[in-house]
Amino acid sequence: MTTSLLSVDTFPMRWGDMDALGHLNNAMYFRFLEEARVRWLEAHGWGVRPDAGCGAILAATSCQFRTPLVYPGDIRVETHVSRIGNSSFTLSHRISRQDNPEQTAAEAEAVVVWCDYASGRSQPLPDALRSALIRDRI
Repeated sequence: MTTSLLSVDTFPMRWGDMDALGHLNNAMYFRFLEEARVRWLEAHGWGVRPDAGCGAILAATSCQFRTPLVYPGDIRVETHVSRIGNSSFTLSHRISRQDNPEQTAAEAEAVVVWCDYASGRSQPLPDALRSALIRDRI
C-alpha cells in the first residue's frame, strides 16, 4: 500500500489512560486517532459543525495492537493518506512512543466519508479538501 505522510501529532499519556494491567487502554488509541484526524480537519477549516450542512464522518475504523504502551510518556501518531476516493478518503495511522518512534505500538485505519448531514448521504469531496489531502503530504 502506498501512503503519504499527512501529519504527525503528539499526545501525553495520562495515568488515568491505563488499564488494569498498566497498559494504555485500547479505547485511548481510538481517542488519540480521532484527535489527530480532527486536528488536521479543523486546521484546514473542515471541523465537524452540524450547522455546516455537510462534513466529515467516520465510516469505519480498525486498529492492530503491536506493542503495549506504558505510562509515562508521549504518544506519537503519524497520519498517512492511503486512498482518496470520490466521496471518501482513507487515513492510515502508525502509533509509537515519541521517545522510541522506530517501534510501532499500533497500526490503524480510518475511512472518512463526506456526508450531507440532513440526508445522511455521501457527497463528493470538496475540491479544496481533495487538494489539501494531496498538497499537505509531508
